[in-house]
Amino acid sequence: LITFHGRTPGMHEAYEQCAVRQQILHLARHGAHVHVGGFVEDYPRLKGDAHFCLVPAGTSPWTNHLYESVHAGCIPVILSDEYEVAFFHELDWSAFSIKWPEAEVGDALYEYLHSLVMVHPARVTSMKQALEANACWFNWYSLDTDCNPFLLILRQLKRLLEGRALKPRFWNYDASWGAEAGEPPLAFAHLRRPSRFKHAANETASFVYLAGRSE
Repeated sequence: LITFHGRTPGMHEAYEQCAVRQQILHLARHGAHVHVGGFVEDYPRLKGDAHFCLVPAGTSPWTNHLYESVHAGCIPVILSDEYEVAFFHELDWSAFSIKWPEAEVGDALYEYLHSLVMVHPARVTSMKQALEANACWFNWYSLDTDCNPFLLILRQLKRLLEGRALKPRFWNYDASWGAEAGEPPLAFAHLRRPSRFKHAANETASFVYLAGRSE
């Protein structure tokens, strides 16, 4: 039903503050269908056999457990409140994954996942099918020209470019100024501005007097 195997508090000092991983270990009391703990040799098989793969925060919100779960065909259950998933506006993450609050990792999480399988198996099947269909978006070696992460990156960059408003730097000025004298159009006057943005630590800054000033 559920699996997670990775570093937990007590295994490595860098993970001592990863409380959510400690909470995951307590789920083992629900029986053999909850396979959680440290590293194991049959790690890939366990992920492939499970319905749900837990994806907890580690030393940072991001964790490679997410991508391992996708490629194993195991529905990711993201347990990292600050994790910002990639391509959120491009992919329907809710169709093939679950994002659960870290504070609620415990019996409530187990009961929810257990009920999905026992009471709503069609939904689990649908999520697995959606996961399989979207796996190519996470495959950097994908040969599918219509489904690969590079395509998503290009789409994202194009949307950012199209959404960038063209705002004028100046207004109520004579656009023809300087044309007869061979000067660049006034629209490019910012390239000749006398001031430059500086910081107080720069000794050549014109406002170095602020360096020792406290608010």
